[in-house]
Formats: sequence, C-alpha cells, structure tokens
Amino acid sequence: MELRLTVPIAPSVNAMYFTTKFGKRVRTKKAKEWFEEAEAITRKAIEEQGWKKTEGQKVVVNVLTMWGDKRRRDTNNLSKSLADMLEHAGVYDDDFYALIRYIDFGVDKDNPRMEMVIKPFTKKERWKG
Repeated sequence: MELRLTVPIAPSVNAMYFTTKFGKRVRTKKAKEWFEEAEAITRKAIEEQGWKKTEGQKVVVNVLTMWGDKRRRDTNNLSKSLADMLEHAGVYDDDFYALIRYIDFGVDKDNPRMEMVIKPFTKKERWKG
C-alpha cells in the first residue's frame, strides 16, 4: 500500500507563523491558504487511491521538491508544515510516526511542487548503519 500525491511547496517553518502583540502564535494567511489547498489535494488522493489512515505505525514520506527558481533553500524547513498537513488530512494519526525523507530537489519554474510517495515503514527499510 502506498499513497502518491503532489502538492504546492509548503511554507517554511520561518514563514508559517507570526506572533501577535499578545504573544500568541498564529498561522500566516499564506500558510492557511497552503494548508487548505494541500489538505484538499491529499484527501482527494486518499479517496482515489484507497489509502487507509495508519494508527500507531511509522510511515515513510519520500519527498521530491521542485522549487520555482534557483534560490538556495533548506528543504528541512518544510518538514513541520508537511507533517502537520498530512496528519490533519488523514494520512496518519500522529506526525510523531512520520519519517520524512527528502530524496532530491530541483527547479521547475513552471510547476513548483512537492511530489510524495508515502508508505508504511517496514523492517527491511531500517537503517543498517
């Protein structure tokens, strides 16, 4: 069982929140819009591909990131947004179990995106060191 999906590039953790004058952390407008769009895409993929939400099980999330330009960015700054979105959309019950692996990145000026292949973690994938 695996789930394949493509979503727009997630907001980095640096651009996901702002702090109000009262000290409360609030999602930015851009982050709210991304979460709504990405969750809708993910829920549709779950339904179309027959994915069953995992509960208490590690899940591997292999990610290909295609940026919209050649600026240097850190893909790891996308992990929090991505993990939270996948949990809220119903891929798994708790992002504690998400093993996000950035497989590659590149540039696609016409179609910036994050492509993912998500599957339950198996012992054969365990790191042998």
